[in-house]
Amino acid sequence: MTARRFAVIAGLLFLIIFVAGNLVANSWFRAWRLDLTQDKLYSLSAGTRDILSPRELTEPIQITFYFSRDAAARAPDIAAYGERVREMLQAYQSAARGRLRFVEVDPKRFSEEEDAAAAAGIEPVRLQGGGDPIYFGLAGANAIDDKRVIPFFDLAREQFLEYEITRLIYELENPEPAKIALISSLPFDPENAALMMQMGQRPSIFASELGRFMRVEKIAPDFTEIPSDANAIAIIHPGPLTPAQFYAIDQFILRTGRAFIALDPASMTSAQMAGDPTNPVAYAPASSNLAPLFTAWGVTMTTDIVLDREGALEVQAQDPQGQTVRVPQPLFFAVAPDRLAKDDLMTAPLRRGLNFGMAGALTWSERGGRTFERLALTTGDTMRIPAEVALQRPSPYDLVAAWRPGGRIETIALRMSGVLDSAFPNGPPQDAPPLAEGVQRLTSSAQSADIVIVSDADFLADDFYVDERGGTFADNGAFAVNAIDILAGSQALVSLRARAPSLRPMTLVANMEREAQARIQERQDQLQSELQETEARLEQLRQGGRGSGFFAGEAGAQLTTEESAEIDRFTARVGEVRAELRRVGRELRADIDNLKALVVFINMWLAPLLVAGVGLYLFWRRQRRARRRS
Repeated sequence: MTARRFAVIAGLLFLIIFVAGNLVANSWFRAWRLDLTQDKLYSLSAGTRDILSPRELTEPIQITFYFSRDAAARAPDIAAYGERVREMLQAYQSAARGRLRFVEVDPKRFSEEEDAAAAAGIEPVRLQGGGDPIYFGLAGANAIDDKRVIPFFDLAREQFLEYEITRLIYELENPEPAKIALISSLPFDPENAALMMQMGQRPSIFASELGRFMRVEKIAPDFTEIPSDANAIAIIHPGPLTPAQFYAIDQFILRTGRAFIALDPASMTSAQMAGDPTNPVAYAPASSNLAPLFTAWGVTMTTDIVLDREGALEVQAQDPQGQTVRVPQPLFFAVAPDRLAKDDLMTAPLRRGLNFGMAGALTWSERGGRTFERLALTTGDTMRIPAEVALQRPSPYDLVAAWRPGGRIETIALRMSGVLDSAFPNGPPQDAPPLAEGVQRLTSSAQSADIVIVSDADFLADDFYVDERGGTFADNGAFAVNAIDILAGSQALVSLRARAPSLRPMTLVANMEREAQARIQERQDQLQSELQETEARLEQLRQGGRGSGFFAGEAGAQLTTEESAEIDRFTARVGEVRAELRRVGRELRADIDNLKALVVFINMWLAPLLVAGVGLYLFWRRQRRARRRS
């Protein structure tokens, strides 16, 4: 066999092996993935894999991905995100091993596929400048035709992509809404919120939202047990509890491990209710605590009130001269979005922050393998005062005058996870009713617990985040509803966290751009200040005038020579300053464009040229050595 024929046959064999290997790998090893990204962008979390396991996913589910490929090509960011979503859905299908069917549909304009997307609830989005609408969403259906939909995959919510898809699949497997047991002395009544609206009354926005998403059963004040079919418990400023009631709460949390707790060392809401003789809910206490349970869990809530001067919200108050003005009140403060936990699904979506009023501070001791995550933090400009002083609503001026900064960053909300110990290790209290048949007393958690604790209950009052028209200006209600919703899900859903975005900006370039922008912005501010000063002087001259001409008040007089010269000088300076501002702006854009061009050259051209150069050099050396040998 000649060398030429051998090379041809070998090439054909290698081609056949390559094609066959790809076919075998695609069929047999499709679920195998090697994710080398830093944040494991293409790997499903353990919670998602648990939802997709045969134990959890018992019925076949179909998910249909609607994505307008051609229309999205005009928006590179949406096109790239669409590829990211597609790859993640393929990972879901592979992990489910036949229990999840994935279908992709490209809804072209005026097609049956577009009609199907609209019927499924997918919301089209149009880009600026016109063009065909972009359908970019997900619809799911189970074996009994229950449906769930993600109307549009918002790029700004990429870090919640896995949670949203997993949640959709979980709800198709478990279509019944979660049940929440609510213990509260406040006038929250989610069950009757719709009826109150029909009667012309305005229910709590929080109660309305909670009742819209979940089945809520408000527990009577004299309860002795908690419904065993509840998925989670919400305890919001409870009234005085008996030992038997503490025991019922203790056993429920040990059994389910899911609780949202909002307590208050000084409740403004209860103080207002106590002053209203027509209010039937007059038993709300001035403060609330779960001391027996907190002691067993290693958590403490202060009886003092936290003040935050830097985050203080403005209120109407009288100044020392008796005038009504708006002034920051440290009793009421905002926790900005950058002081909320970034990787926790309960707080990561919040973009407007949280408002609190007369809140306490939470501390804890890490023992028994429990973990604590700080969800909401104050600034460092804080101070504490006794609750009884705070309830008297001292003036902001008095508080600032007596300010003694503690310098502590206080925790207002936290999330506790792990195994809990019972607050009743020696058995139930004497007045506790017997347990139901087949139910055993627990001394520690039956499963890993997840509990959210907030040291304020007033933050759920409409006054703290709802405007007069019913809109919201803070995320108080969204945080509480979102936290309860997540806690009411399965252990797998609760374990999910926010994911890192796939967009990885070049940090060095961003820093260089930021530094250049800061330097040029400083010059722009100087020029803008000079421009404002010049315009003010010109306006002063025009209005006040001097001499005996037009600006002296003689409407029919001509401008004097001095006045004309002054106006011309100032007008010329205004033009010079504006021209320099435009030049500075052009320089900024040019610097940024040059920087980006340099980075593109290094990444796209310099590296390949260097590789080619090294290859040519090695080839030249080999040829040179060959000539020497010959």
